[in-house]
Amino acid sequence: MNDQSGNVITQFFAWLAAISAALGLSTQDIVFMFFGLIGVLLSLGSFIFGRMDARKLHKEDEKRTKLLEKYFEDVHQLPPEQRPSSVKVVTDAINRISANAK
Repeated sequence: MNDQSGNVITQFFAWLAAISAALGLSTQDIVFMFFGLIGVLLSLGSFIFGRMDARKLHKEDEKRTKLLEKYFEDVHQLPPEQRPSSVKVVTDAINRISANAK
């Protein structure tokens, strides 16, 4: 017999085989379940971080909208001849949209 001490990889697979035998499963089943668990964790992490990014973008859009509303309110206080021409175009477009929406 060749009595050599096993390295870390040999010990890992020996423990894996012993655990799977104790559970009544094959080593292949345990490995598949392990990698399946990794896939589930990656998918869950991807979903959670995607929702966090979407929430952050939504908050930025809300902040941008509030800033634009405040700017248009401030410009609306000016007499029509002192308003910037770009604001006139945007105001006319918004008025047309709100008139058609009713």
